Amino acid sequence: MRFSQLKNRLENDYGLVFLDARIREEDEIEEIALLEAGAEAREKVLYVAPSDTFFSWQKSREGKLPEKRNLLLGLKKGREDEDDFSPCRGEIQSTGNILSYAAVSEMEILKTLQAANNILHEEKRTGTEMAELMALTMKANDLKEMIASVSVKLENPIILIDSGFKILDVSSADSIDDPIWMKNLERGYCSYEFIREVQKLEEKGPFPSNSTAFEVICRFSLYRKLCSKIFWKNHLVGYVILLEKNKAKEALAEAFLPYLGSAVCEMLQRSEKYRGIFGSQRENLLYELLHGGEEELIRIHMKNSRMDFPEKVACLVVRPNEYLNSIHAAEFLKEQILRILPDSSYLKEKNQMVFIVRIQKDGKLKAEEEKRLLSLFHKGVEHIGISRPCENIMNLKEVYRQCIKLYRIRERLRVEDEIMYFEKYSFYVMISEMKERELFQFSHPALRTLREHDQAHNSELYETLCVFTRCRGHMTKAAEILSIHRNSLSYRISRILDLTGLDLQDDEEIFRLICGFKLEQYLRVSGSV
Repeated sequence: MRFSQLKNRLENDYGLVFLDARIREEDEIEEIALLEAGAEAREKVLYVAPSDTFFSWQKSREGKLPEKRNLLLGLKKGREDEDDFSPCRGEIQSTGNILSYAAVSEMEILKTLQAANNILHEEKRTGTEMAELMALTMKANDLKEMIASVSVKLENPIILIDSGFKILDVSSADSIDDPIWMKNLERGYCSYEFIREVQKLEEKGPFPSNSTAFEVICRFSLYRKLCSKIFWKNHLVGYVILLEKNKAKEALAEAFLPYLGSAVCEMLQRSEKYRGIFGSQRENLLYELLHGGEEELIRIHMKNSRMDFPEKVACLVVRPNEYLNSIHAAEFLKEQILRILPDSSYLKEKNQMVFIVRIQKDGKLKAEEEKRLLSLFHKGVEHIGISRPCENIMNLKEVYRQCIKLYRIRERLRVEDEIMYFEKYSFYVMISEMKERELFQFSHPALRTLREHDQAHNSELYETLCVFTRCRGHMTKAAEILSIHRNSLSYRISRILDLTGLDLQDDEEIFRLICGFKLEQYLRVSGSV
């Protein structure tokens, strides 16, 4: 251990008072030995001596090269309670053969020697046990196995929570008898009142900004807690919490918890289950909303962080092309979209970007916003899907799923629209939930008649009826789309009526035809028709 750490332990744990000290931060101590005239200086050894012995040793070194030593001195008291350290300091500074030193009263030298030996022995034992604990974490196959094995070694239960106070895992629920934590574990997350108490504690005395272990004592809880923050890329993602039911391994736990936090972080990153915790507080909240987290916990997070959303929002999903994904350009694209839609919230999800956006009463973006988004298709965006409006933020999971399904429809139907609104393609999404082999029975039988006639006579009656129904019976518009004369269209319609017996004045018939064409468009892409 470092000389400076040893000095701090002697002061804090044993109440020793140092009269003077000059310690280099990098000096390591592995052994303690008495200062003797004939002994050779060894690295990483702390030499202990009363001041008289030190002066004798200095005399014996006259005319010889200085030996670099770390020194712990015991000083005599002089008249009027003045110590005699001034001559020692002069000797040390003049000879230069002392790397670092610390001085206590000569009456305390034996106590200091014993205490220092105890601390070093404990440190070495802790080092061995640390190595054993590290081996346990490396052997673990999953998070539960990791913290359970460490918990047995430290003789205390361990709880993992994320930065939003959701329970990630516990070494063994049976070992928890603290009523507060029993309720938290049963609920799956900490209550709002609990979170506020923790925040009050931090306000009184800020917790470390790194993974150094720190204690938390709460008046509502039975046990002292030893905690360590879990970081990912300097971002807080959670806490390791040890309930100190047994104090026997306190020093080991304090030393090991930061390492355990690091090992836990690596394990969390490898699991799809915990992917949502590696973001900002707002991103983590969005992840919970999009993936259907506990509603009460989400409301606690929103209340605690004072987050709010517009009254009417939609989910907007952007898919960059493979090139943009390969060069990790999502951050650049994100900034551009947030400039277009400044009131949006953002979350990165695998190969897509999710935005919660404000929309108008008609369920669409403003025309100017659409125009600016369309310009991104020349910069590597291949798809933008927008859900139906969502007026209850707790329903974001459903509208997010709409966007996922939209992309599948785009791929299946080879849709050319850059921006796809769910409302326009909801029929295809609906039928995509059904088994394909069952879909064909719902198509209008007249369509099969027209397809067979076209194949036999090389005609285009099927396409003619499709366009005619899409134009809602508007002859001129349908003729323009088909690039034929209006009279030719009239002839084709008459031929269709003769072959099928359709009543194109019947709204129900028209509806069934439109649905039939959509069904066959969907099935034809899959090769089922």
